[in-house]
Amino acid sequence: MPAPTNQPIATHLSRFCSHHLFFNSLIATLILLLSLFCETQSAHAQQYAVVPVNGNALDPYATAAYNSGTQGGGFLAGFPNQSFPPTLFTTNAATQDRFWLRTDYIRWMADGMETPALVTTSPDGTAQSDAGVLGLATTTTLYGGEINDESTNGIRFRGGFFVTPASAFGIEGEYFRIGSNDSGFSRDGGTQILARPFYRTDTDIETAQLINYPTVVDGNLSIGSSSKLNSYLVNGRVALCPTCGGNCVTCRNTDRVDWLVGYRRIELDEALTFSETLESQLTAAPGTIILNEAFRTSNEFDGLQLGVVYQANLKRIWLESLLRVAVGSTKQTVSINGNTSITESGVTDNYAGGLYAQRDNSGTFSRDEFTMVPEIGFTLGVHLTSCLDATVGYTLLYLPNVVRPGDQIDRDVDPDLLAPPGIVTSPSRPEFRFIQNDYVAHGLSFGGQLRF
Repeated sequence: MPAPTNQPIATHLSRFCSHHLFFNSLIATLILLLSLFCETQSAHAQQYAVVPVNGNALDPYATAAYNSGTQGGGFLAGFPNQSFPPTLFTTNAATQDRFWLRTDYIRWMADGMETPALVTTSPDGTAQSDAGVLGLATTTTLYGGEINDESTNGIRFRGGFFVTPASAFGIEGEYFRIGSNDSGFSRDGGTQILARPFYRTDTDIETAQLINYPTVVDGNLSIGSSSKLNSYLVNGRVALCPTCGGNCVTCRNTDRVDWLVGYRRIELDEALTFSETLESQLTAAPGTIILNEAFRTSNEFDGLQLGVVYQANLKRIWLESLLRVAVGSTKQTVSINGNTSITESGVTDNYAGGLYAQRDNSGTFSRDEFTMVPEIGFTLGVHLTSCLDATVGYTLLYLPNVVRPGDQIDRDVDPDLLAPPGIVTSPSRPEFRFIQNDYVAHGLSFGGQLRF
């Protein structure tokens, strides 16, 4: 059964929507368990710094009380007799507040995927030649444009260790993942006219392949789209004291500034898939057409990261602002494939290609692009105990020079390439071209931080 020019091709959507709602329970349970190991007491002043004075190691909370004069005096060398609680002098400077671990539930918005009109419909009674054709007043787009633009869940882990007892140099790592942001379109049979529009290159007109049309074809169509974002990084962290101008914490400034230098990797993986099953309603040409095609993209960024973190400490609360810029290369990969099977009189023939995925644009294509990735973040922390904080924050990440599946679709199609293929006399279309775009992700985070 030859595939008519104005005829449908349908999809089988595998759709997976996971919203990672268990992260809320996970973080709440983690905070509860960690708090069991922390002595509940008032938290004061600097979060990380451990200050040695005249060979003695002071707990940072004791240092703040000592400097404030609340225990009978300010800073005096030699430790004059003060009425400090003895327990404040028993902390080991080699371990106090040199480790930290932060876990966040994140809820982010990301740029949606731009696509051409992928599914159209027309009112009942529309002529077959006009059904689903773009540009006509009677045609309505059911799916396409900007998709995958909903907010999605994720999780982020940050942790590190200060190498020096004075907390002047440390190493930290971070990982976050935005859960799969899946959406799609699915329609199984019915009486509504359905079509997939394209531009016909041999006659230079808009047309469509029908999915459903009374007395002509009865089919089902599924379109699936997915988007996943992951990031890994490792940084060296060097304290820069804003009071004395050097890598110094002995001046007891309660705020701190850290320079960051390290390595970062970011992965953005997306897909757009189509699946159709069509049953011919024509008595003169009975048969079944099954079509599948997929557009998949991968963006793998590797680069050097530089940044700065400023943390202001205000007794029981602290505010952290962060600016990071990663410079490196993004490996862009686009994979396009499709296949069609036609069954007539019990005999099935298989052909390469679908509708938008054809002979000259199918395959896997890769290239490298220079990229700069900036990120800003703000975090507000509240000391719950001597070693546990609650946090809330905001992050914005900008990832330029990425390839996305919707941009790789070429709507110009030579009908002679559709299964079963004929003789192609005109320039073959669709064709492949790298088309890149920008990607922005931003949103809130809620979590907790353990210090020990």
